[in-house]
Amino acid sequence: MQAPGDDVPAWNIGWNWNWDTSFRYQATGTDVTINESVTYTVASRETFQGQDAYKLNINGSITSGSGQVAVDGVGNATLSGFSGTVSGTRYVRVSDLALLQENQFQHMNATAKVSIISTGITADINLQLTPRDSTWKVHNFPLNAGDSWNTNTNVDYNGGFSYDAGSLGGTGNSAFGPDTMVFNAPSNVTSETLTTAPISGNVNTKKVTSVNADNTMSDQSWWSPTYKNQVKEILVLPLDGGSITLTRNMRNASIPSGPQFSATTTPSLTCAGGDVTVAGNLSTGAAGVPVTVRLDQSQVTAGQYVTANTTTGANGAYSVNLTTPGISDGLGKNGSRANWGITVAGAGATGASTVVVTPTNCSTIAYTGATSAPVSGAATVSAQLTDLANPAGAAGKTVTFALGGGGSVNAVTNGSGVATATLPMNGPVRNTNVSVSYAGSAGLAAASASTGFAVQVNPTSTTVLPSLTTVTIGDDVTFSSTVTPSVGSNPGGAVQFLVDGAAFGAPRPVTGGTATSAALNTGPLSLGDHTVQAVYNGDANFGTSSSATATFRVRVPLLPSSTSLSIAPNSTVYGEQVTLSSHVTTTSGSGNPTGSVTFSEGGTVFGSAPVDGSGNASIDTSTIPVGTHAIVATYSGDDEYNGGASSPGTLTVAKADVDVQLTSSDTTTVSGESVNFGVSVGAQAPGSGLPDGTVQLVIDGGNVGSPVALTGGVANFDPVSSLLVGNHTVAVNYSGSGNFKSGSDSLSQVVSQADTTTVVTVSPSPSSEDQLVTITANVGAVAPGGGAATGLVTFTADGDPIGAGSLSPSSGGAKATLQTSTLAAGSHTIVATYEGDTDYAASESDPKSHTVIAGAAVVGTSTVVTSSQNPSTYGEFISFTATVTAEDSSAASGAVQFSIDGTDIGIPVEVGPDGTAQSPLVSSPEPGDHTVIAAFVGNPGYSGSGDFLAQTVADAGVDLTVTSSNASSAYGDAVTFTATATTPQENIGDPNGHVQFRVDGVAVGGAVALNDGVATSPAVSNLTPGSHVVTADYSGSAHFAPALASTTQDVGKVSTTTTLVAAPSSVSFGQGVSLTATVTPGTAALGAPSGTVTFTEGSTTLGTAVVGASGTNGKATLAVSNLSGGTHLIKATYSGSAVFSGSASAASTVTVAKIATSITAQPALVKLLPPLALPLGQLKITLNSANGPVAGVPVNFTIGTATVCAGATTDAYGVATCNALPQLLTLTLFGYKVSFAGNGDYLPSNATGFIIK
Repeated sequence: MQAPGDDVPAWNIGWNWNWDTSFRYQATGTDVTINESVTYTVASRETFQGQDAYKLNINGSITSGSGQVAVDGVGNATLSGFSGTVSGTRYVRVSDLALLQENQFQHMNATAKVSIISTGITADINLQLTPRDSTWKVHNFPLNAGDSWNTNTNVDYNGGFSYDAGSLGGTGNSAFGPDTMVFNAPSNVTSETLTTAPISGNVNTKKVTSVNADNTMSDQSWWSPTYKNQVKEILVLPLDGGSITLTRNMRNASIPSGPQFSATTTPSLTCAGGDVTVAGNLSTGAAGVPVTVRLDQSQVTAGQYVTANTTTGANGAYSVNLTTPGISDGLGKNGSRANWGITVAGAGATGASTVVVTPTNCSTIAYTGATSAPVSGAATVSAQLTDLANPAGAAGKTVTFALGGGGSVNAVTNGSGVATATLPMNGPVRNTNVSVSYAGSAGLAAASASTGFAVQVNPTSTTVLPSLTTVTIGDDVTFSSTVTPSVGSNPGGAVQFLVDGAAFGAPRPVTGGTATSAALNTGPLSLGDHTVQAVYNGDANFGTSSSATATFRVRVPLLPSSTSLSIAPNSTVYGEQVTLSSHVTTTSGSGNPTGSVTFSEGGTVFGSAPVDGSGNASIDTSTIPVGTHAIVATYSGDDEYNGGASSPGTLTVAKADVDVQLTSSDTTTVSGESVNFGVSVGAQAPGSGLPDGTVQLVIDGGNVGSPVALTGGVANFDPVSSLLVGNHTVAVNYSGSGNFKSGSDSLSQVVSQADTTTVVTVSPSPSSEDQLVTITANVGAVAPGGGAATGLVTFTADGDPIGAGSLSPSSGGAKATLQTSTLAAGSHTIVATYEGDTDYAASESDPKSHTVIAGAAVVGTSTVVTSSQNPSTYGEFISFTATVTAEDSSAASGAVQFSIDGTDIGIPVEVGPDGTAQSPLVSSPEPGDHTVIAAFVGNPGYSGSGDFLAQTVADAGVDLTVTSSNASSAYGDAVTFTATATTPQENIGDPNGHVQFRVDGVAVGGAVALNDGVATSPAVSNLTPGSHVVTADYSGSAHFAPALASTTQDVGKVSTTTTLVAAPSSVSFGQGVSLTATVTPGTAALGAPSGTVTFTEGSTTLGTAVVGASGTNGKATLAVSNLSGGTHLIKATYSGSAVFSGSASAASTVTVAKIATSITAQPALVKLLPPLALPLGQLKITLNSANGPVAGVPVNFTIGTATVCAGATTDAYGVATCNALPQLLTLTLFGYKVSFAGNGDYLPSNATGFIIK
C-alpha cells in the first residue's frame, strides 16, 4: 500500500530561494519592524550534529524599517531610515528537511528621533536557534490535507546585541538567553491556494499550523511542492519578555534541474519490521554508479540509519530492500508509529522518499509440520509465527491449520512463536494443501502460508491363523484373518485365502477388521504340513497387505494314552524341594510317546518337562505356596498319541520355620543414650526363601513403636533413647506370613549411670544489697547420655550452705533454683552440687563469682540468649547471641561471658549499643543436649543477669555409597563390596563404626569396621546368576547417624554347550528319527539346565522340546517322522533360562532314503454289466508304500501309446482315477497301463490294468 501526499524533495547544491522577510519585535514600550530581503542558498551536504544535513548560506540586506522604542531617561524614540546586512547559516536534515539549527547576524543602521533631536544609531544582532530534540518537523512528510501530529520539542536560543545610540542612548549590549522555549503544540494540515505571494501566479500549498496552548508560540508554514520549499511562513516566538514575529514571503526561487535520483518506496505505508523496496533511476542514466540508500532514524537517535548499498544498472536504475524499524518517532502522525525519511546518494546526486510505519508489527508464518498422513488418521502440524519487529511478540497467538477438502484445528503459539496441533485426516484419499493462517490483531499483522499435502491410503498389516494347527485327516479347518490399519479402524474390502499357494474359495468380506474362510475339509489334502496365507485386497482408503504364511498339519487319527502323577514328598514346608513325576502309558502304536507334561493346579502352572524314552517326565520345584494343593499332570500329546490328564494328586505345604536374629548397635550403654536395634529373619532348612511380614520391638515386655515391615528379610527400628540404669530385656517378635511361621529373638541391654555436668548461674549479677537473687543449677547428662536427671542440688556461698533445690526437667536436662536476698555486700563464690540419683552420677559446678554492691542504686537487667542454629549437627559451626535489656530502657553496658556445659567460649564479649553481644563461632559439640549460658556482668550501675538454653546437637549426617568390585560378574567369580561413608559436615573427620553387608537380605559375614570411612566385605563367589540387591547398613556411632545404601550385583548366566545326536542317522522316508539334545553346563554347582530346545533345519522349525534333568546335564528329545527324502542338516538351539545361557549345537546330518512303491490297478469295465455297478470306462489304481497309501502324487494313465490322463493325483487313500470312456474301443483292445515317476520321497513304480468285458 502506498501513502498519499506531497513527499519530501531532494535538493541540489546551488539551489536558492529569496524571501521578503520582516522581523517585528514587540515589548513594553517597544514596537519595531525591520524589513529584509534574504536569500538561502544550498551550499553543501555535510554531517551536522552526527546527521546528514544540507548547509544553507544566508545572505541579504535590510531594506527598510520603522518603529518606536522607549529610552530610559529620555522618552520614546522614533526609528526610521533602516539599512544594513544579513548573513548566517541554516542546517536542515536531508531525509525530512527538519530544522537542525539556524544562525543569523544582522548589522543595522537607523535614525532615532526624540522630539526635535535626531541621531544616527548602529546595532549588531546575533541569534542562534537549535531544536534540542531533533523532532521539530515543520513539515511531516508526506503532506495531506487533514494530517495532524503533535510537536513537542525544546528550542534552545542564544545570542545578543550591541548598539551605539549616540547622544540619545549611548552605547551598550544585551544577551539573548541562553534559554529554552518549549514548543508543545498540535500540528494540522490544510490545503490552501496563495494568491498574494510575491511570486507570480497562484500557488497550491499545504498549510501547516502549530499553536501552543497559551498562544505565546506559533508557526504557520505554506509548503509548495512546485518550489520544493515553504513559500510563506509566519513564526511567533517569545523572547525575553517580548515576542518576535517573523514573516517570510518567497519572491523567487532558482531550482534548476541537475543530477538527481528518483526514489519510490514500495510499499510506502507498511507495518513495522517488514521489508520495503526503494527503487528509481539516476537522472544521468549512468550505469555502475555506487549508490547508498539510508532510512534515517536521526529524529530519535542522531546518526542511526538502516543502510543498503547497490550499483546503478542500465539507464541508471537501482533497487534495494530496507527493513523498517519497530520504534516510534514520537510524533504520532495520523495515529502512525513513525514517518521515516529515506535518502539516496551517489556520484554527487541526491534522492529522497518517505515510508510511513503503522502501529502494527509485520509478521510471517511458515508451515513446518508433516506433509502427508494416512486417511482417517491425524497429522502433527506445526508452524512458526514471527513478529518481525518484536521477537517476543509472536507468543500466545492463535493460528488456524486447515486441510483442503475438510478438517481444521486451532493452536496457540508458545514463547518461541511455534504452534503445534493434531489435524484429523478427514475426507477421502487425495492430494491437497494444508494452510496455516494468523488472523492478525491490533499489534500484529495477519499472515498465512500453505504447502502441498498428501492424504494417503491407510497402510495395513494382515495376519492369518488356522482354527487348528494340527488336523486329523478328513476333519474341517477354518482360517481367520485380521486386517489392522496403521490408524483408525474398520477397513473394508475382502481377503483372499491361499492354501498351499492356491486360492481357496472366493474372497471373504472384512467385517470389524476380520475375515473368516469357509470350512476346508482336509480329506483331499496330503498328510503333512500345509500353508495358508491371507491377502487383503484393500479399498479406497486402506492399502493392500499380505500375511505371512501360517502352517497347519494334517495327520492320521491319534492313538489313546493315559497319564499318571506322583508327588514326593507329598507333605512339605514352604521352600522345600518337591518332585512332581508323571508317566505316560500307551497300549498301541510305537509305544514311544513324545511331547511334554505340564504340572498345574487350576490356572497356575508349576512347570513342564519332556517325556523321555520311557514315557516319564518330572520337575523339581520349591515355590509352591502354603496350603493343600490338588495337582494335575497334563500330557501334551504328539503326532501319534492323544494328550490327556492325570487324576489330581494332593500336596500339603506347611509354613516354614524361621531363624530370627536381633542386633543392638551397642549392648552396653548409659542412661538416655540412643541405641539402634535391627533384625534379620531367615528361613530354616529345609524351607527357603525370604520371609516377609512385620516385626515388633519389645522392651521389658512393652511394645516400642509400631510394627516395621521386613524388606529382603531385614528391618531396622527407630533409635531408642529412653533406657535407664539396669538390665533390660529387648526382644523382637516376627508376625509370620502366609508362607512363614512366626518367631522371636531377644538380647540383654545393660544400661549404666550417665555422667553429668552441673553449671550454676546467678541473676542478676552483680546485685545490690538486699536485692533478690536467683541462683540456678543446670544439670545435664554427658554425651552419649541424655534425658533429665532427678534429685537434689545443694548451693553454697563461700563454702557455706545457703539452700537447696529439687531438679525438674528442662530443655537440655534438668534444673534447680534458689532465691535469696540475704547475701552480704562484697564478693562471693557460689557452687552448686548435684547429689546424683540411680541413673545419673553426681557432679559439682565450677565456682561462680558474684558481687553484691553495698547500698548502691543499681539498674536491673534481664538477658535472653539465642542460638544461630538449634538443633545443630555435630561439628556444625554455631554462635550464640545474648540480648541484654535494662529495666529503665537505657543501654546497658557490660560484657557477656558465654559457656557450654560450664566451659567458657572465649573471653567476655562487650554488649553493643543495640544491647546485644555475640559469641565467637564454635563447633557443635558431642551429639546430645548441652547447656549454654550467657552471663552478663554489668558495669557499675547495672546489675548482672543471665540466661541459658539447651543446645541440641544431632548426629552428623552420613552419605553412604556401596560399590561392587565387579558389578557384572560371571557365576563363580569372587566379588567384594565396598562401602564409603562421608559426611557433608566439615572438619570432623570421617565417620567411624561398623557396616553390615547383605545380599538379598542375607548377611555377608559379620559387621566390618570403617577405616578412614571405608569398609570392604568378605569375598563372595556363590551368588546365583541374575540380579541381586546388595545393601550396606551403617549402624552409626556416637557422632554419626545411621545410613543405608544399596546397589545391584548382576551375575552372568552359566555358560552351556549343546550337542545333538540323531538316531538313527540314516532312515527310509517315513521312518522316525529321535533327535536328542544334551545341554552341558559350564559348572555343575547349580544342577541341570532347564528351559526348551528348538530343533531346526535351516529356517524351518521341526519342533520344540522341554529340557529335563539327566544327571547334571539337561536333555531334550524330539521324535520326527516327516523328514523328506534327501540329506538334512539339523541343529538344536537351547533357549537358556534365568540361570543358564543359551547355546546351539553343530549341525547333525540325517539321510532319508526313498522307499519303494507299488501300484494296484483295478480291472476296467468296457461292457455294461449291471450287477457290477461299476462306471463304464473308469480306470482306478491304488499307490502304496511300506508306510501306507501314497497321497498327493501324480500318476499317468496310458492306453496303447496314448496318455489319456496325465498327472492324475492320488487322494488321501492313495487312489487315483481316470475317465477312459472316450477311448473305450482302444481300451478294449489294449487294456491300460499306469506309472508313477517317483519323487524326492518315493521310488517309481508302474502296473498294468486289465479289462472286464
